[in-house]
Amino acid sequence: MNRIYYFSGSGKSMRLAEHFSKKLDIPVYDITKELSDNELISETAIVVFPVYCQNLPDPVVDFLPKIKTEHIAFAVVYGRKSYGNVIEDASNLINAEFIGGVCVPCGHSFLDEKDGFDFDALSPFIERINNPKPAAIEKGRKSFYADFVPAKRTQLGVKIKRSDKCIHCGKCISDCPIKAMTDNGPNENCIRCLRCVKNCPEDALSFKTLWFMKIYLKNGLKNEYKFYL
Repeated sequence: MNRIYYFSGSGKSMRLAEHFSKKLDIPVYDITKELSDNELISETAIVVFPVYCQNLPDPVVDFLPKIKTEHIAFAVVYGRKSYGNVIEDASNLINAEFIGGVCVPCGHSFLDEKDGFDFDALSPFIERINNPKPAAIEKGRKSFYADFVPAKRTQLGVKIKRSDKCIHCGKCISDCPIKAMTDNGPNENCIRCLRCVKNCPEDALSFKTLWFMKIYLKNGLKNEYKFYL
């Protein structure tokens, strides 16, 4: 059986994974949920995830070595800045034949933009999944600053706030994929995936992107669909 796995904070990667699931008629799994040993076994695994500061999100790094699959493909969502070298980084964490990848431009979550996916543009990737064969990995470009305390830089540029609408239901704490949320707000481990903000049932959580982060995110944007086929 083929399977799709995804990590999503703001919901964009989840939507992309669900699109692949519908087109390929295969099941989809949230990697932050507990999966059985059988659910980690597949013939072909497609892993969908966002880029964070040109790097793999921590939950993806933790999850990839757990997969047992013959073939692997990656669909990477990036906020039109840079996808770095995450395809190669991800492939180095799993023992499987790489059959394809795609880096998909998307409205940036920190700018509260819509995803803007062009699903028709993804046809070559879907065709490769239906007809798997080995693919080459082209090394991507990564900023010199990409690995310089990425979590801290994001925390400085994006602030999460809690309003008096909070009823302390605990959903943000239980939903946090890296257990960084507390009843007093996010701790120093927060990766700003914004899952807590998007899933709060009372809309009690919000985020603010500081001016310097907004300037950085709005400059040098690109809408490139990068394929590895």
